[in-house]
Amino acid sequence: MGLFGKPKDDRKKLKKKIDKLMKDYDNEKIDGETYSKKMMELTSSFKKKK
Repeated sequence: MGLFGKPKDDRKKLKKKIDKLMKDYDNEKIDGETYSKKMMELTSSFKKKK
């Protein structure tokens, strides 16, 4: 088990998604509002799977 009782594979998948989102924002493929919305969706969906 990993952080918050989640398997480490789930954390790795979440990290990859967050890294891609951050890269898209850094490369200006998405704007700040979209970045914030998608980040909230990712983190809240991860918490719901608990």
